[in-house]
Amino acid sequence: MLDKIVGAIGVFSYRHRKLIAALACVLLVCTAVLQSFARIEYSYAEESLVTDIFPQDDNLLIVYDNVDEDKIGQVLEYLAEDEHVTSVQAFANTLGLEMSAQDIAGMMGIDEMFVNTLFYMYENGMTAEPMLLVDFTNFITSDSFIHNEMFSSMIDEESRAQVGQLGSLVNALASEEKYSADELSAILTVDKKIVQSIFYIEQLKNMSLQTAPQTLMATLADILGMDADKIEVLFEVEPVKAMRAGDFVDLLSDIALFAQGVLDKNQRSQLSMLEEMSSVVQSGKKLTPQELSELFSGVGENEMLTEENIRLLYIMAQSNMADMSETKIPLLELVLFLSEDVFQNDLFAPFLDEDMKSQFAQAQTMIDEGLAQLVGEDHSRMVITLDYPLESEGIHNFYVKFSEMLDGTLEKEYYLVGLSAMSYEVSQSFREEYTVISIITAVAVFAVVLFTFRKLSVSLLLICVIECAVFAMMSVMVVIGEPIFFIAMILVQCILMGSMIDYGILFTTYYMEVRKEYPVETALPEVMRRATHAILTSSLVIVLVTLLCGRIMTGAVATILTTLGIGALCAILLILFVLPSLLAIFDKQVMGIKVKKEEEKDPFDEE
Repeated sequence: MLDKIVGAIGVFSYRHRKLIAALACVLLVCTAVLQSFARIEYSYAEESLVTDIFPQDDNLLIVYDNVDEDKIGQVLEYLAEDEHVTSVQAFANTLGLEMSAQDIAGMMGIDEMFVNTLFYMYENGMTAEPMLLVDFTNFITSDSFIHNEMFSSMIDEESRAQVGQLGSLVNALASEEKYSADELSAILTVDKKIVQSIFYIEQLKNMSLQTAPQTLMATLADILGMDADKIEVLFEVEPVKAMRAGDFVDLLSDIALFAQGVLDKNQRSQLSMLEEMSSVVQSGKKLTPQELSELFSGVGENEMLTEENIRLLYIMAQSNMADMSETKIPLLELVLFLSEDVFQNDLFAPFLDEDMKSQFAQAQTMIDEGLAQLVGEDHSRMVITLDYPLESEGIHNFYVKFSEMLDGTLEKEYYLVGLSAMSYEVSQSFREEYTVISIITAVAVFAVVLFTFRKLSVSLLLICVIECAVFAMMSVMVVIGEPIFFIAMILVQCILMGSMIDYGILFTTYYMEVRKEYPVETALPEVMRRATHAILTSSLVIVLVTLLCGRIMTGAVATILTTLGIGALCAILLILFVLPSLLAIFDKQVMGIKVKKEEEKDPFDEE
């Protein structure tokens, strides 16, 4: 039954050889044009339930020369304007990111006052500059410091009370406000009787005997039995209710010079400290930490106001008086400053407990690991996460514009790495490269066929048939609306040209052998009967297996197998239905002998 069918196909091929050849030429031209519209995919994202619910991000990696690190900021600004860029990780916006004290404090969970101090020391060094006494006391008595848990190790209850008293004293000495006797006694810690005495002396200094009438004075003297001059004194003294703290200390100092018995030894020592503080405050002199430590030596023992602590408190006070809001430091440099300078300084030992040291150690480990991932000896990298659909026009336009921006910004060569980046780069040159691959494959197969048959015509016929099969395969994908994976194109091209050509060679070999025994009109049916069995047996296995496996399997493998199955089917159809007619038309060139002139009557018309 099969022999009759294939024999009839042979007869049909001979009778309509010219028409079939013409249709074959049209098919070759049409498929060559149509295949150029094939939609080629350069990346393959397998669809699944997981990816439907949780879409996979597209990661783009840029490897750039370290020389261009200072220009990466422009790249980051450009990417920040693209809504499809979901995240960017680079040295410039992570470890190299310039951060404020508030940012560092929030990120690491450290007190902002302490971070301000670190920023100040980073910019100005660890040398404490002289400062006003009132500025220092205002800082150490502020709520942000005195009640800060981080500095609790250096502020016990006794120190807190002493510091509070000291702050009130210095502020009173610097103030123009007048205080009552009770208030000055509490502020200056001077005995109330002494304060009242000084107030009385101040009253005597203000006496004026020129305003009272003399007759009134004489009358009061007679009534009270007192001397008139005493009555004048009592009458003219204006009571003093309040004094400036500085004036009080000055007056007490003057009195103490003449009244040696008024103050005991401790009171004189206290007065000496008050005099020195008042002089410093009123003169506006700035004190060094050592000078301030000597000044405070009269306050009494205070763990907080040691010379070393005062030096640190100076730096802290200056850093918090300075405007550090605009100061920004790269995170990596700050961590290096901490590990190399701050942690090695004994001044900070009271504040660095084990938890904080552990926290900084973990942070430094993470920073070291992050630095190793982002910065190399010669090159650094940037990781960009995109949410553009793969193989979309949007991702293509992104790479076109982004590449232009990088070319105009970076001086040295850079590299784009990633799935979409690879797809873009391949898409830029694949058409040309595929043409080169096709030519090389065709030339290689042509050379093999030419070596086998030693006939140029046979080689050309077979190459054209197989190349038409490749075009037909791509045209089928265009018609059914399916994209072609670029790797599938390359594999199918090579496999079709390398394996399907065997069936063409087999059919041509049978034709040349049978043609020696039969005229061309009867040779074709005989060739069809002899060759079809061998060709269909193996070719159908290839076609069926690839198509079935392509339906069963998933991913890129399924796409490649389906494409290969379609290509193999196209090649088999062309070999069985087109090649016979072409061999008949070019019989003279194929056989290389003079063929007797055929009778005008077709031998098959007798049937």
